[in-house]
Amino acid sequence: MAGAPAVLEEHRVAERVRVVEGSFFDAIPAGGDAYILKNVIHDWPDDDAVHILGNVRKAAAAGKNVLLVELVIPQHNRDFLGKWLDLEMLVGAGARERSAAEYGQLLSSAGFRMTRVVETASPFSVVEAIAV
Repeated sequence: MAGAPAVLEEHRVAERVRVVEGSFFDAIPAGGDAYILKNVIHDWPDDDAVHILGNVRKAAAAGKNVLLVELVIPQHNRDFLGKWLDLEMLVGAGARERSAAEYGQLLSSAGFRMTRVVETASPFSVVEAIAV
């Protein structure tokens, strides 16, 4: 966080961003138009992931979006980076990579409705959901 203000100033967006220190296990700042979590949910077992998403839902008004940038496990049986990382997450953190359906279940448990999964040119996808 210490370097964030300088980067935001350099890119001339400081007036549009609020940098807040804290833990997503305690609370999320309320009032955002959208909440973006990149490589966060895959770090945690289901119960902790739902807790984090539940805190986001407490902060997000109905109709607001959450965007998860994650390695979504595809349905095919071809090689995919996320399948290897899934093993690493299981062994190292007791966590895991998830399929689109599994992200949908987590989000539903936390008060969101998954609207779509957008694949990107990278191995990452954007899981989009709306607070209900």
